[in-house]
Amino acid sequence: MAVLDLGHKIIARPNNSLSPDDSIKLLAAIASVALLIALGFARIGAWLVLPFAGLEILAFAYAFHVIYMHADDFESITIEDDRVVVEKRNYKESTTTVFQRYWVQVNVREMMRVKGGQGKSGLFISSHGNEVEFGGNFINDEQRTQLASELRKKILIKLVLE
Repeated sequence: MAVLDLGHKIIARPNNSLSPDDSIKLLAAIASVALLIALGFARIGAWLVLPFAGLEILAFAYAFHVIYMHADDFESITIEDDRVVVEKRNYKESTTTVFQRYWVQVNVREMMRVKGGQGKSGLFISSHGNEVEFGGNFINDEQRTQLASELRKKILIKLVLE
């Protein structure tokens, strides 16, 4: 997952390594191989392989469709003047939360524990009872901790400079 730091704006988004055209080409290659193998088995009498190959191709097509629908998802934090703006886009749903910079708090806390191991943490931006999680699906625990430290510095530096 990629995190871009543009000075006054931080953007977290998924790493989409395939373009839509490339994903169609990959799906066609997977479908060709699956159908070729299924036709080979059907030719020797195992015709029941064909419907399962079709289901496999449909499952891959659905997975590629879901990935394509979420390709433009992102979360961003913008520090401007006396505001901290958190924007989130998940498929068709967009939210914007605005905090007053002077009162904003940045916290990293553990969300869940995995059988005796280290649990997943969450990066939260909050102020006056309003709280938003940032990067829940886009960044790992190490990146959350580092980003929280950087955010605290950026918010503080902006406050000191003004």
